Amino acid sequence: MSEAMENVTENAPAEKAEETKAEKFIRLGEYRMNKAIDAIGRIENLANRSAYNYTPEQVEAMFSVLESKVAEVKAKFTATKTKENTAFSFGNKAE
Repeated sequence: MSEAMENVTENAPAEKAEETKAEKFIRLGEYRMNKAIDAIGRIENLANRSAYNYTPEQVEAMFSVLESKVAEVKAKFTATKTKENTAFSFGNKAE
């Protein structure tokens, strides 16, 4: 193994150990988003009518699932944890 290659592999764990949560989010987010974009691009290839036969219902089912999953993931990014009201009440307050 070359000296340059050894330095890269030796420094990689140390660099990740010093990585902030924001940096980790960016690093993993870019990687995972690019993988997702590539996968969606491969789904696009299924639109080729000369190679595939499909019904509008099949297409709708595919996109319904994709849209549902995107909405589910997006909700996790926008959801805020709220403390539920655990106080007891009979509904009518005595005067």
